[in-house]
Amino acid sequence: MNPRQIYRLRAPASGREALAPVEPGAVYVDRETGEEMRPVTRTLPLAPSASALLRIPENLRICRRCEQLIGLDVSDCPYCGLRQPALDGGS
Repeated sequence: MNPRQIYRLRAPASGREALAPVEPGAVYVDRETGEEMRPVTRTLPLAPSASALLRIPENLRICRRCEQLIGLDVSDCPYCGLRQPALDGGS
């Protein structure tokens, strides 16, 4: 179970973005511009989640039974409970 929530951080003036877990009260600064970055949204999956991978096409596969998109690092489909086959490492 992954308890950490990942946020999309954005620097208002430059528009530069980063993805990182956010701690309450912490200040996040862009290394290149020195500009303060602010959390603008949470990313999927929402914490707590069985998957630690962001929901992007490269990190998803389709469940054989219910045809829902699930994370590559999840053994059982969170929608129907079907155990997923092991990946060969090249997928």
